[in-house]
Amino acid sequence: MLQAAIPFVIGLALPIPAVPLLGWTWALVLAVAGLWQYAAWRRTAFGRRWVRGALWWLAVIGFALLWKSLHDERRQGHYIDALRDDAEAWAVEVTGPPVDHGRSIRLWASARAARVDGRWRPATGKLSLTLLADSSAPAPLQGDRLVVKAALRPIDRIPAPGGFDVRQWMAGRGVFLQGFAPREDWARIGNEGEGAGYFHYMRKVVNDWLHHTGLPDRERALVKALVLGQRDELQSDQTESFVRSGTIHVLAVSGTHVGIIYMALMWSLVWLANDRRGRMLRGAATLMVLWGYAGLTGFAPSVLRATVMFTLFTLAQMTRWRVDSLNSLAAAAVLLLLWDPSMLAQLSFQLSFLAVLGIILFYDVIHRQWAAPDRLTGHLWSVFAVSVAAQAFTAPLCLYVFQAFPAWFLPANLAIAGLITLLVPGGVLLVLVHAVPVLGPMVAWAMKWLLMLLGFLTAFFGQLPGAYPALRVGFWGMLGLYALLACIAAWLLLHLKWARPAILCTIAALLAGWGWTAHGRSSQHGMAIYPQRDALTVAFMDGRTLQLFTSGTDRLPLRNVQDHVRSAGIQRVMITDSLPARITHRGRDFVFHAGGAQPAIAGPGGPETVFVMHGNGKWDRRALDQVRGSEWVLAADLDGRVRQWLRREARDRGIPVFDMRAQGAYVRAE
Repeated sequence: MLQAAIPFVIGLALPIPAVPLLGWTWALVLAVAGLWQYAAWRRTAFGRRWVRGALWWLAVIGFALLWKSLHDERRQGHYIDALRDDAEAWAVEVTGPPVDHGRSIRLWASARAARVDGRWRPATGKLSLTLLADSSAPAPLQGDRLVVKAALRPIDRIPAPGGFDVRQWMAGRGVFLQGFAPREDWARIGNEGEGAGYFHYMRKVVNDWLHHTGLPDRERALVKALVLGQRDELQSDQTESFVRSGTIHVLAVSGTHVGIIYMALMWSLVWLANDRRGRMLRGAATLMVLWGYAGLTGFAPSVLRATVMFTLFTLAQMTRWRVDSLNSLAAAAVLLLLWDPSMLAQLSFQLSFLAVLGIILFYDVIHRQWAAPDRLTGHLWSVFAVSVAAQAFTAPLCLYVFQAFPAWFLPANLAIAGLITLLVPGGVLLVLVHAVPVLGPMVAWAMKWLLMLLGFLTAFFGQLPGAYPALRVGFWGMLGLYALLACIAAWLLLHLKWARPAILCTIAALLAGWGWTAHGRSSQHGMAIYPQRDALTVAFMDGRTLQLFTSGTDRLPLRNVQDHVRSAGIQRVMITDSLPARITHRGRDFVFHAGGAQPAIAGPGGPETVFVMHGNGKWDRRALDQVRGSEWVLAADLDGRVRQWLRREARDRGIPVFDMRAQGAYVRAE
């Protein structure tokens, strides 16, 4: 399976245009596969054995390219982007667990049809919908079919420098369009699959049970995240503590949680005989619980990956097959990517498989370096080895994506490892026995204190000095780190002679690349306006200095500033708690207009002047007659009606306009 997984992943990851789905392309791939079959069965000289592998790789990579093209909905004739300008309504199916925010509901959906000129036409494509809720009507469930009147628009919101990029996150799930509909513009017309609706109903039941356990709000939110993977009730400081301590993975229901449940099942069913009948009963019960738990979490991709892997392990035990962890990991990857090739672009998919790959390759090597004198120390050493092995393979990708690294991840994971093995089954037990007299309150009391200890530990490690330092790694730096890991593996596992000099050369290349990047950051320039709705904050960057102008430091967007500092390598931040009418930066004028009478200092501006409209002052055409320039920027704090009027005026005057409320942060790099 590893020989199939590697070329299949390479084919899916190749950044080339989609292959045309024509008969000759399939014939070409089948011809290469036929040549491989011929070479595989034909006796070949030892020196030409590479021909079989080359033909196999060409066949699998070609099949992967065709498979990716076949599943690319944007290449289909009925894709929603081609119909969104003319569509009056959409028929969609809810494909993911809806997230209820009280007044609104966020959900993933897949289009089935579009009504154009009063007639329904086939439509395909994934989209994100926000629906206004109504207490008099039930919320949609996964599997429901809806009719929605919503104007779809591209997901193109620009993030603040270093901030979360919703475009990339949505694109990894194959979603490129979004829509909004009030309550009167959407209706439920049926359900495609009662199974998904049943699981959604069970999640609501479990949530109701958790609200009756007597746990405080913060601890109940942790149980929901640990057991169901729902983080909608977590407070921002809780999430930040898990991120900074390097333990955020425990809140994302994943292989760890499925593994704990799997081990608990194996322990509880150990009384069954080890004959064929006992193995079948144990395996059937395990598969039912594992897939039931996957459905309860909404078939989250991380849970689905782990469930497929443990399903393979269970089937191997039932049939007495020989189990190989690396082969099972490759089989799980191939099966999931055959089901949905777009998973390869999802960060959670990449991190999950890299973590497991690191554990498979490096855990035994690290664990054998020291023999623990007792059971407790041995358990801690095992957790240490698992954490280092997993982080070794995920760290380069995390550094590239997040531009920071949790420095205290090892002691933090050692401290909470035992808690997680108690909290996950404890959360399940709490849901089951919360209404039982005496036993339910006892379990709730124990869970409360364990959860409070978990929150204290994550906050403690997250607030230590240097807990989350900025470490900026580019794409080539990330590849260099993985090349370094490959050389280390060749040295430790295969004992190859060339590995040690290759390690030294790779380290030298990485240091040279980082030095060149650091030198380049000293000459970087740019400006950004953060998408703030209650104030206006403008950032000008010159080298490693960031100059901030804001309408008040009490409304300074600290998260945006921290992300900007971390991503750009800023060493000095200067804050001015006032906003001048004009700022000149590297030959370009930025004029900030808050409405009313045009300040004399602003002036009409030249062709390179950018006018930023902000605040809640009064606007009229006489003031706008003095405002020309190359571009208008409508800040996020403008009133909605003023925004629409300014957009019309800009269109009538032929001036480009950038609406921050719709388009996100305003960023200019020089």
